[in-house]
Amino acid sequence: LLSGVFYTAIAKYSGILISLIITGVLARLISPDKFGIVAVVTVITFFFSIFSDLGIGAAIIQNKELQQKDLNQLFSFTVWSGCILTLLFFLCSWPISFFYKEPSMKTITQLLAINLFFASANIVPNALLYKAKAFKFLAWRSLGVQVSGGIIAILAALGGAGLYALIINPILSSILLFIISYQKYPQTLEMTWGIPSIRKIFKFSAYQFIFNIINYFSRNLDKLLIGKYMGMSPLGYYEKSYRLMMLPLQNITHVISPVMHPIFSGFQDDLHKLADSYEKVIHILAFIGLPLSALLWFSAREITLILFGDQWMPSVPVFQILSISVGIQIILSTSGSIFQAANDTKSLFICGVFSTLLNVSGIVIGIFVFKTLEAIA
Repeated sequence: LLSGVFYTAIAKYSGILISLIITGVLARLISPDKFGIVAVVTVITFFFSIFSDLGIGAAIIQNKELQQKDLNQLFSFTVWSGCILTLLFFLCSWPISFFYKEPSMKTITQLLAINLFFASANIVPNALLYKAKAFKFLAWRSLGVQVSGGIIAILAALGGAGLYALIINPILSSILLFIISYQKYPQTLEMTWGIPSIRKIFKFSAYQFIFNIINYFSRNLDKLLIGKYMGMSPLGYYEKSYRLMMLPLQNITHVISPVMHPIFSGFQDDLHKLADSYEKVIHILAFIGLPLSALLWFSAREITLILFGDQWMPSVPVFQILSISVGIQIILSTSGSIFQAANDTKSLFICGVFSTLLNVSGIVIGIFVFKTLEAIA
C-alpha cells in the first residue's frame, strides 16, 4: 500500500502544480462563461461513459479467475459499446445545444465524442495495470499525459483558440492514455459482445454500475441545473469553486483509493483484517482533512486571487462553503474501495442511494427555492 501510494503521490502532487499552472493561465485567457459551457458538456460526457464501463474495470481488478479469453471478450464489449455510445453522444449534440440555447455547445459535444470512445476502449487495459499493481508505471503515465495535454492547451489558448483550448487536454489525454495502456496490455478485438464473460462478473459489476449512475447525479446535477436555470457565467464561478474544493480531495484520497482496491482485495475473505487496515487509513486521513477544511475556509480569497485573478472573486463565498465539506469527504471518499475490496458492492449501492437523495434534495432546494450559488453550495 505504501509503495503504491508513494508512486501515485509523486504523479498526483506534481500534477497539482502542473494543473494549477495550466488552469491559472487558461483562467486569465478565457472568460467564465466559456468554462461553464465546457463544464456542462463534460458532465454529460461522463454520464455516457458510465454506460460503457458498467462497473467492468472494478470487476476485473476484483475477480481473480478471469482468463485471457474473458479479457479479450470484455475488451471487445467496451470497444463496440464505446462505438455506439460515441455515435449517440455525437447525435445528442443538437438537442444539448438547443436545450441550453448555446450554439457553440454543438461543436464542443461532437469533438468530445472522441474522448468518449478512447475512454471506453481504455477500460480493460487500464484495469489490468491496476490489477498488476503497476503503480509506478501508472504514475509516470499520468504525469506525462497531463504535462503534454496542458502545454498544448496553453499554446492553443495563446494562439486564440478560445473555447476550444479547454477541450484539447481531455481529448488528447484520453487518446494518449489508451495508446500507452494498450501497448502495455494489448488485447484482441473480436466480433462478439462477450456475453459469457460479462456473466462471470455481472453480480459484482451490476451494483457497481447502478452506484455509478446514482453517484453521477449526486455529483453533477448541480452543474446541469445551474447551467440551465441560472446561466453559464454563474456556472463558471460555481464550477471553478467546485474544482478548487475537489483539488485536495482528488490529490489526497485519490492517491490512496486507487491503490486500496487492488491491495485490499486480497483480504476479501478476512474482513477483520480488512477493517483493521482501513481504520489505520481513516486515522491518517482525518488528521489531514479536518485541519485542511479550516485552512481553505480562511484563505479562500487569497487562493482565488493568486490562482485565477480578480475576475473570479464572485466564486469565493461558494468556495468557502464547499471547503467545509473537504475534511469529511476526504475520509468518506475511500469507502468505495473498501466495499469493492470486500466484494460487497450491494452495500456500496445502498449507501449511494441515501447520499444521492440528500444531495439532490439540497441542490433542488438551493436552485428553485433560494436561487443563489451560496444556497446550492
